[in-house]
Amino acid sequence: MSSDDDWLDLGLDELPVTLAQRVRLLRVVLASAAVLRARLDQALAPAGITSQQAGLLQFIQAQPQAPTISFVAKALDMSHQNVKQIALALERKGFLEIAVDARDRRSRRLHLTEHHHRFWRQRNPMDFIEVQAWTAGLSDKEVATTVKLLKQLTAAARR
Repeated sequence: MSSDDDWLDLGLDELPVTLAQRVRLLRVVLASAAVLRARLDQALAPAGITSQQAGLLQFIQAQPQAPTISFVAKALDMSHQNVKQIALALERKGFLEIAVDARDRRSRRLHLTEHHHRFWRQRNPMDFIEVQAWTAGLSDKEVATTVKLLKQLTAAARR
């Protein structure tokens, strides 16, 4: 009988040990991302938004001014069309407004609404407690190290 982790080693028998370990790393990161995204989607479902929509909103909120669709697409490694589709769904739900850029009529800026700010003020305390529970198996030091290492991995992958 095979274990749930057997797939991590699939096809790695003949690779050098260090390369095999790097492939395992990629597989574990992808599997972890899928599990966490599914949990977050499940937590957000009653509110009618997805983890991808929530991530887009948080990215927009972190910007010093309302970003353009093109800026968001480039920064998040997404297609312009995908960002636009997500933004249109969020606009229908009242989380943001898509407005023509005053300086470049071809560009559209994404403005967060008061509904967005109110929604996250109400949700964040409970969501943060849930994230605490999801990550309870790691020490604070392990969390800090993981964040640092995943940032390094992401930066290297973007080169």
